[in-house]
Amino acid sequence: MLRKPLFFILCLLLISPLFSEEQSLMDKQRDIIRYGTETEIANLIATLKKDNATYLNDELIKIVKVTHNVKILTGVFSFFADQNKSGLEERAVEIIQNRYDEQKETVRSAIDYVGAVKAQEALKPLQDILETEDKSFINSAIRAMGKIGSNSSTEDKKKLLDFLMNYYKTKDPADDDKNAILFALGETGLAEAVDFISDIATNPDERPFRRMTALESLGKIKDSGGLDAIIKGVKDSDPNVRASAISVLGPFSGKEVENTILEAFRDSFYKTRLAAAKAAGERKLSSAVPYLKFRAENDEVVAVKEAAVKALGQIANAEASSALFDLFNKKNTPDGIKIVSAEMLMSIDGAKYSPDIIRVYQEAKQQKQKALQSGLAKVLGDGRATNLKNIAKELLGSTDVVELAYGLQLVKNNHFTDLVDLIKPLLDEKKYGSLAQKARETIDALGLQP
Repeated sequence: MLRKPLFFILCLLLISPLFSEEQSLMDKQRDIIRYGTETEIANLIATLKKDNATYLNDELIKIVKVTHNVKILTGVFSFFADQNKSGLEERAVEIIQNRYDEQKETVRSAIDYVGAVKAQEALKPLQDILETEDKSFINSAIRAMGKIGSNSSTEDKKKLLDFLMNYYKTKDPADDDKNAILFALGETGLAEAVDFISDIATNPDERPFRRMTALESLGKIKDSGGLDAIIKGVKDSDPNVRASAISVLGPFSGKEVENTILEAFRDSFYKTRLAAAKAAGERKLSSAVPYLKFRAENDEVVAVKEAAVKALGQIANAEASSALFDLFNKKNTPDGIKIVSAEMLMSIDGAKYSPDIIRVYQEAKQQKQKALQSGLAKVLGDGRATNLKNIAKELLGSTDVVELAYGLQLVKNNHFTDLVDLIKPLLDEKKYGSLAQKARETIDALGLQP
């Protein structure tokens, strides 16, 4: 009769060290949040952000509700904004409403947060900032209102649009605030704003940066009524205005648009070529493939080369895929371009192209080409294909912590449950630190027990 209870007790004794290790780390981190200094909490938030960890969010919400410490509040608001996590809206609105009793940095971080999570309840308090002409926060408030407006009802969007356009016309806002209003109008996506924005975009007396912002807003709205203003911008004498105009052509259709994008590849200003590559990719413009291939191989600016490679990956037809494959396999292709090419090939067909990527990764490892090895390990770690199991084993057998993390990601992406025994050794927090938490999260995602 005593055998079963004794068996269970022995099992508990065997697994209890694992749970105690896990608990010790989380308990220490909770204690930092509860009792730590602002510096200790800020360092913990930086670690959580780096690991993209959410398991202490409830504890962070609790401390935000009661503290007035600037460093803690700004750190947590920023962390939650980056994660797009709700839970702090009520406290953020309270800070905005009581802004004269708070540090300016705290108020700005609260404003940025409600914008990031599109908190509808913050629209009125933000509007109040403009009505009271509280200059310290006007710019941040306008941008947050635009982000919130992007997720509002059509009726609320129209009210916001009317309010911001009236403010622009009657209050003589500062230059930066005018730019913020144009940004916010673009975020609403309403065609009713097109004529107002187009007038600014085509006005030669306006500053170039404002015209660029107006063009970007027309691109967000994507209404054909703004196309004439954008085409005019493509022909502007200012190279930055030209580049902005080209960059927003992606959502528009028609032969004129296509020809304009192709012609922009000939522009001597690199930002215009960069914008042409992005627009071609967004439109999946097959006629641009030869231009993109040429730019990827020959452009003097690395950013243009990378944009051309990414555009080929977006187009992803047979010609574009062949161009990417050739780029990846050429010996003289720079490592950075080779890595981006591999990323695009994996996005097109991981099962088809991964054997070649694995081969080059292993060659780079043997030849100690660290940058190429690390870059391709990341590409493979992000991959999704059933034939990636062997490379997952290889990454999990690495002594490099970064490659181990990529191996865990690969297992998680492809649900390689039979590799769990390779993950278990990584649960040792003393040896692997934060990687142990990632290993535990991977096992949880697989629906297994450590």
